[in-house]
Amino acid sequence: MNKTLLLTSIWFQCLWFLAVVGQQSTQLLLLVCVVATVVFSYRYRGIPLSWLLMIVSAGVAMDIMHGVTGLFVFASLPTAGIPLWLALLWVSFAWYAYHMRALLIRFPFAIVCMVGALGAASSYFAGLQLGAVQWPYSHAMTFVIVALEWAFIFALIIYSLNVLEKRRHGVKAHETRPS
Repeated sequence: MNKTLLLTSIWFQCLWFLAVVGQQSTQLLLLVCVVATVVFSYRYRGIPLSWLLMIVSAGVAMDIMHGVTGLFVFASLPTAGIPLWLALLWVSFAWYAYHMRALLIRFPFAIVCMVGALGAASSYFAGLQLGAVQWPYSHAMTFVIVALEWAFIFALIIYSLNVLEKRRHGVKAHETRPS
């Protein structure tokens, strides 16, 4: 594992703990850290903000749907929706996925989607255990639903990263569509 990947992974884990363990009490610090991370990555690493926004929008929409349907309940919210710390966690995750792009597109699509889905659902389960979210329905059912949704999120990430990679190498937008 290279040094940059290791540092990026450690930083993402710090942001995850700040979000999930700290929740509302560390939201302001998390906001500052996430904004600084994105600004640095945009300025020095060229992270495409439109790509970041697409992934964040998909994830936030998914978690809002969880709140609306009652699959997730956040004690800090009187109504359906998601807390700011979770939206910031989505920004952090999209940032991390972009920095992991070389690994994500190197391995077989199905394997990455499956491993990513299980890892993400496990992360939500950890959030449940840490009191960041409540799962009113059975834990097994909620875990399976979240894992299936995350398989689609990873499919979106991998497909869009492949498109970005092709465009970076001069392939035109209309040539990146599947046949």
